[in-house]
Amino acid sequence: MREPSSNLRTLGKYSTRMLAGDYAAVREHFAEEFTSHVAERVAPAAVGTDIRAHEEEFWEQTRKAFPDREFKINMLIESGDLVISNWTLTGTHTGGSYYDVPPSGKRVEINGTAILRFKDGKVVEHWGGPHCMRGIGLTHE
Repeated sequence: MREPSSNLRTLGKYSTRMLAGDYAAVREHFAEEFTSHVAERVAPAAVGTDIRAHEEEFWEQTRKAFPDREFKINMLIESGDLVISNWTLTGTHTGGSYYDVPPSGKRVEINGTAILRFKDGKVVEHWGGPHCMRGIGLTHE
């Protein structure tokens, strides 16, 4: 089995820190020149903006709304300076509201894909976002 690349190790450190509530990770692992190409369907107001604050908000919202949340990487593909991950976050909506949706007590599954381009050990570009939310009561279901 081969050793993970430095980009995969960086992504692993970033994800672990964000899941633990260490949101400084987004500023440390994303380059100053970071650009997001977030899908307009997912967050129309975020297209072409610096989404680092949105990234912090997403992790904080999931921490509060789903106290038993689990984050799982389903697939990782690396090609040159790109890392593509398909991920799933699951949890029971027993905590706070999730983007204005009050707790339902239901099991929730949020699935997404991120395409990240790395340069000099930092994320410089991002495409993707959550694309399927089951059990939450939002229009993406």
